[in-house]
Amino acid sequence: MPERISFVTRDMMKIVGDWQPVPTLDGVAILVHMMSETRKSWGFLQRSLARKNIASLAIDLRGHGESIEDADGLLDYKKFTDDEHQMYSLDVQGALDWVRQKGISLDRIFLIGASIGANVSVAVLAEEPRMAGAVLFSPGKNYNGMEVLSDADNLSIDQALLIIAAEDDNQSFADTKELFDMAPVHDKIFLPYKVAGHGTAILNADSSLADKISTWMFQHLNRI
Repeated sequence: MPERISFVTRDMMKIVGDWQPVPTLDGVAILVHMMSETRKSWGFLQRSLARKNIASLAIDLRGHGESIEDADGLLDYKKFTDDEHQMYSLDVQGALDWVRQKGISLDRIFLIGASIGANVSVAVLAEEPRMAGAVLFSPGKNYNGMEVLSDADNLSIDQALLIIAAEDDNQSFADTKELFDMAPVHDKIFLPYKVAGHGTAILNADSSLADKISTWMFQHLNRI
């Protein structure tokens, strides 16, 4: 069972997460949900990662789940401005700081993000070029000011990307293909689906996808 943890971001926001430890640590994934979801949407994938000795930290982004209190009261993501949505990057940076306190190097850490969580993951990955890479579900060109193509242009060529989208999610699918084509990394895979929906809905559409992701991540970690 995951352990409920919390940490404080650089702008003093308390973020709650689920830390899934493993007996023999090969690497860590930080999971970033899409809007309207919470950290609990990643439970199935966290269990699959653990079977490959990959620990994981799924967080509630500010304004979601249990990450809703700041000095001024309660937060609700539905009332956020674009500037406030862009602060999600600080939540992921805080998760990264929390994980690194366990002595885990950046090249053993992946991000996994869905929808705006995918865009946030690309932004953080661009700021941390030594990180291993990311799994991206249904990224979009611009989610609430998070512009994925400009951030992706700053990725390191040594980072790895597994990018996932479904054709029935028309705009995101087109944006995902454009992101895949222009991302300057050498190691990238685009995994398309015909009918699977948006973001973490794709995990429900393909029951084998969690294991495919875990295996892909395990293989990359064991090349390092």
